[in-house]
Amino acid sequence: MDVQKKLSRLAEIDGFLGTALFSAEGRLLAKCEPSDLDLKLVASLANSALINAQKTAIDMGFGRCQFTYIHTEKALILARCLNEGRNPLRAEPGKCHIHLILLVDNPDSLGIAKLEINKVIESLAEDFRMPETVLPPQRKPPPSPTPVKKEPPAAPQERHLRDVAESLADENIDAVFDGLLLPASPH
Repeated sequence: MDVQKKLSRLAEIDGFLGTALFSAEGRLLAKCEPSDLDLKLVASLANSALINAQKTAIDMGFGRCQFTYIHTEKALILARCLNEGRNPLRAEPGKCHIHLILLVDNPDSLGIAKLEINKVIESLAEDFRMPETVLPPQRKPPPSPTPVKKEPPAAPQERHLRDVAESLADENIDAVFDGLLLPASPH
């Protein structure tokens, strides 16, 4: 099934206004917009709100934010992140990291919209999973004449926790999100 067909499943929700799919970096990947709404702009702003919610959830110590929604006078804006990687802010080789934005103007459709956005984003994962990177084989260094004392390798769990701690360092998170934020427009 192609991406457009998968996205069009969301059009069956009562009050559907449009949907858009973004990369983790905020690049528009696909959209379905039956209304005359400027979907690209609205969905881009909603994607930024999702990214800010992710940063805020991490800063508060609650972990990853996978779903957020905005309830306005005119519409519900649902934003769903699917991230199969360990890094909450970047896509990783072999993993899918996408954001799906759904706009609905019927508040009674919130429950079904949440169910459907989860189904659709899961079905899109295979289409957007990043390929594994293949590194060229490394040449072995010549043997050293004197034995070198090697530290025992860290346990896998320790390495994983250290990697997570380094990726979640405040300056790393702030730098990534600062690069993703849209510049404010002058009034």
